[in-house]
Amino acid sequence: MNNYLLFLLIIFNCFICSISDGQSFTEQVDGKSVATKHTYFSASINKKESSTTDYIGFYQKYISGIRGQECPMYPSCSNYGLKTFSETNFVSAFVMTSDRLLRCGHDHNNYALTLRSNGFRLLDYPAYDTPPSELYYQRNSYHFAYSDTTRDESSFVFIKKLINNQYYQEALLEIMRLEFQTNSFNIDLFINKIICLKALGEYEKALFEYETKCPTAYKLDTELIYQIALIQFKLQNYQEALQKNALALASSRDQFSKAKIILLNGLLYANQYEWQKAKLSYESLAMFDSHKQVSAANLLLSEGAMQLKDKSPFWAGMFSIIPGAGYAYTGHKQTALSAFLVNGLLTYATYSSIHKKNYGMALLTGVFNISFYVGNIYGASKSAKRFNEQQRKSIINKLAFNSNF
Repeated sequence: MNNYLLFLLIIFNCFICSISDGQSFTEQVDGKSVATKHTYFSASINKKESSTTDYIGFYQKYISGIRGQECPMYPSCSNYGLKTFSETNFVSAFVMTSDRLLRCGHDHNNYALTLRSNGFRLLDYPAYDTPPSELYYQRNSYHFAYSDTTRDESSFVFIKKLINNQYYQEALLEIMRLEFQTNSFNIDLFINKIICLKALGEYEKALFEYETKCPTAYKLDTELIYQIALIQFKLQNYQEALQKNALALASSRDQFSKAKIILLNGLLYANQYEWQKAKLSYESLAMFDSHKQVSAANLLLSEGAMQLKDKSPFWAGMFSIIPGAGYAYTGHKQTALSAFLVNGLLTYATYSSIHKKNYGMALLTGVFNISFYVGNIYGASKSAKRFNEQQRKSIINKLAFNSNF
């Protein structure tokens, strides 16, 4: 009897593993504030109360800090449970949370990263919800000043040095000072202003500046259109970016500009999983001597993407009749072992309790057993979709790294 209680306490302890991060209503992601509606603290969580959410809330408030252990997932398992039990029905929440517990901390390559105040975490939202783009970790990008002239004015040289040394806010202030002082439009200054806004993540403001402050005669400047295409790419408006890029390519006169525009085209097609068009872009890039190396590398990646084989969610679920087999099929090998062991132990505990006529304990372990078993089937099906998505994202990230975007 005592052994069974200890086992259930261990299961319960796993269930409510949590982190100190994420308890406040306002969070910081890479130094930027993330709105409440973008986190697991959505409005629905505060509207729907239950004994389950009360238990989780009690744990987070009074026990979490004592344990000194941090969940490697984001949101943490306790917050994941809090979200699912608050936003879905009890059975669905129980199954989804069981699946999460089986996956917690395993198979890191199958998850995107997010950078929290206490380090990197594996980003994993419930299947019915979509994480905000701000939560996905992105490596630092370096932005460089633009000039198609040999202007030697000290102020302009100073602005370029500020940008090239990543002092984007200071460069932006200096550009605004010069604009106010001269009271005239300068295309070089304006392009560098757009570059600074892009570097600071002020994408909408950059587009607003382009639409309202740029004279019509300059709106088709090749470099300016290219920078606007990059901003649309950052906003994931891939079709808009392709349209701008087509205009930039049509107006481009020098080889280097054409090469970087074509390079961006390849990445835009890849983000839409149009691998054949991406491949054609990288093939055409080979004609430019300055980009032959990146052309060859990205061509191999796009060809590899065309040969990717997806895992079937249906077969993943079917294989999960044997606990863990579906996870193994989708490349979640550590989770597969976890699912097999947890389901095996719970099955044995239930059988042993029935054999000893301890029906109360058998009922309790049986409920957990069914939950983890169904969670194993549900989770394997979702893991197939996660695997398919992650292998595409992995190639896209490599393409972006090679392209320096």
